[in-house]
Amino acid sequence: MMDVRERIKAANDAAVHCIIDSDPYWVDVQPAGECVEGLEDHMILHSGPPIDFEDMVALHRRGMVSAMLFEHWARDEKEAVERIRAGEVKIESALDHNTVGAGTGIITKSVMMNVIQDRHSGKRACTFPAEGPYQGGLCGWGLYSEEIAENLRIMREELFPVLREVLHKRGGMALKPILAEGMQMGDENHTRQTAADLLFDKQILPDLFALDRPKEEILKVVRYIVETPRFFHCYGQGASRSALMAADDTPYSTMVIAICGNGVEFGIKVAGMPGQWFTAPAPMMEGRYTSTHYTKADQLPWIGDSCVVECAGMGGFAAAASPIVCNLRGMTLKESIAQTREMEEISIGKNPNFPIPNLDFSFLPVGIDIRLVLKTGISPAIHGGMFNREGGLIGAGMARVPMECFQKAMKAFSVQYAG
Repeated sequence: MMDVRERIKAANDAAVHCIIDSDPYWVDVQPAGECVEGLEDHMILHSGPPIDFEDMVALHRRGMVSAMLFEHWARDEKEAVERIRAGEVKIESALDHNTVGAGTGIITKSVMMNVIQDRHSGKRACTFPAEGPYQGGLCGWGLYSEEIAENLRIMREELFPVLREVLHKRGGMALKPILAEGMQMGDENHTRQTAADLLFDKQILPDLFALDRPKEEILKVVRYIVETPRFFHCYGQGASRSALMAADDTPYSTMVIAICGNGVEFGIKVAGMPGQWFTAPAPMMEGRYTSTHYTKADQLPWIGDSCVVECAGMGGFAAAASPIVCNLRGMTLKESIAQTREMEEISIGKNPNFPIPNLDFSFLPVGIDIRLVLKTGISPAIHGGMFNREGGLIGAGMARVPMECFQKAMKAFSVQYAG
């Protein structure tokens, strides 16, 4: 038993340093079919643990249909549903590939993706970019219309070639400095990216204006960037995912490398048990609604993969960095700090890249350990948006990862490693 404990300790130290030592760079923009590993033709990825079409919530089923129409795999909704039910498309979880499915997480081969490379490990993660300042879209919301299709075309043919030129000229963009400085300026990099957006703009805008391109082309890209709220959100997810992919398949590690929900089930993955899901019913979020008209009856249980950032020590683990986010749920500064201190009790270590002023410049906790979760009875806090069952955001709040996920994971770990 002592030998097993020593192996776990060494494995967790190696796994958590995949996060601490990561060096994420935004390096390219490519179609998903060229950068998402294992993504085949006639395959649709979605957020959360694997789930059959018939068991999906309405938002995910709508996303499947939207993907069929977007790729021209069906002429209308009726044909799309028929072909899906006939098994003519594969439906898989985004987190079973080198990507992240925020919101509904709809990804097909033609979706344009930001490519994030961890230059420490070489791992590449892909995340779909924000679809602009308006509400709605294919990837995050599972919507489809002629206007959405045209917007995606503009992004692919007019916006991203310009951004790609900038990236290639500068040799990529380092993301960790933006994440670190942003969290010293009030972001927790899940619900809030206000500072990160400004730091990103400060880097990218001068390079855009230096391009030898028509002014209108450049201004169109500038407007897309500066008018899109939380533009940097996808980059934080990509940075987190690339680091966590490096930790995956670390024998004997009890560190969590993925947490996500599909509106029905919630699941986690553990570094020492690659490819395995441990699930429980998806939790409801607690927070403030955008209108008094909304109640829990309108709210969907957790859907989305964006809490991958919590696995990397941001979001709910960085509450002390962003009391303004916690205040949206009626929390005080003292309570925000207490939330981060609580997360320390279930974490493998601290990340020296992220000193936080409200912690007297102590570092943020990082590396969720399934053993510590069960020992303390403390479940990870995750921040995020509250989805309406019919679609759209109706608030922001927090949830706790179901304890049943960790119980199942620990049981499987014991069978695999302790005999």
